[in-house]
Amino acid sequence: MPPDPAVTTRLELPTRTIAKVILVLAGLWLLGRLWSLLLLLFIALLLAAALDPVVTRLERRGCPRPASVTLIVLVLVGLVALILLLLVPPVIDEGTEFATALPGYVDEAQGLLNDNEAIVNRAREAASQGAADPGAVVARFLAVGAGFVQGIANALVLLVLTVYLLVDGERVYNWVARYLPPRQRAKVRRALPEISHVVGGYLLGQALTSLLFGVFAFVVLWLLDVPQPLLLAVVAALADAIPIAGILIATVPAVLLALTVSPTAAGMVFLLYLAYQQVENYLIVPRVYRGTLQISSFAVLVAVLVGAELLGIVGVLLALPIAAAVPVIERIWWEDAPDAVGSRQ
Repeated sequence: MPPDPAVTTRLELPTRTIAKVILVLAGLWLLGRLWSLLLLLFIALLLAAALDPVVTRLERRGCPRPASVTLIVLVLVGLVALILLLLVPPVIDEGTEFATALPGYVDEAQGLLNDNEAIVNRAREAASQGAADPGAVVARFLAVGAGFVQGIANALVLLVLTVYLLVDGERVYNWVARYLPPRQRAKVRRALPEISHVVGGYLLGQALTSLLFGVFAFVVLWLLDVPQPLLLAVVAALADAIPIAGILIATVPAVLLALTVSPTAAGMVFLLYLAYQQVENYLIVPRVYRGTLQISSFAVLVAVLVGAELLGIVGVLLALPIAAAVPVIERIWWEDAPDAVGSRQ
């Protein structure tokens, strides 16, 4: 019986398919290379959406749009510069004092932690390293995240992108929208003002709640004679912008430093911080946001977890404004869908 002839399998891919694969891979590579710039562009879109209602209001009162944008940007830059001028020098001084006094804080807290020698030894080791080189501790504290120079450069790029989007936003929209079908284009046109309202309301509300918590923390810590009250107040104000974990980030260092004063002071700081968070959650936030954030606690948790996994702390900060805009997009996008029509009937 003659042997079976060899079977040869040939896999032929059309040139068009190969070209598509190459284009997809090139697109992914380009996305990875431009990821930081795209993130800045996205943040600029959020800021432009938040500031656009104010620009539009000034424009309706007769002020040209470029002049309105210039005025708002100058006011915001002036406020940021004033805050930095007032806060940065004393915060640096208190950070230096904290690094210098850290061994003494450990000694004062040792009596409260004498039941756990491992914790005391580890804290003493960290304190001795800080005492050996306090400047290094301050440098590490101030260099958290990106470098200072890179941060300034990113801030300038973000400012320029935001200004261009505010001034030429209509032309940018027309350029993007021409690639959409007419029906989808109309929905985007309807969604943009509402998204702008939601994002602007969130950013303004968050700035106000952070300011209130920072002032409250400073007053409490100052009255209780807790060391470095301004530094801890700035930490509290920044942590207030972090959903879910922010209260823990703000409370733990304040309580630990209050322990160097007395256990009573630490207990009062803990209880007052906890009480303020309840007041903020159930009294201040509903009044400040006024229905802007119409999302459930579960949606907030999922958004925060996804944002943290993708972008770290930046993703956590961006999670809420994005999650707040989702219901607006969903309502406008699906309102004419057959299921939505049937459910209304």
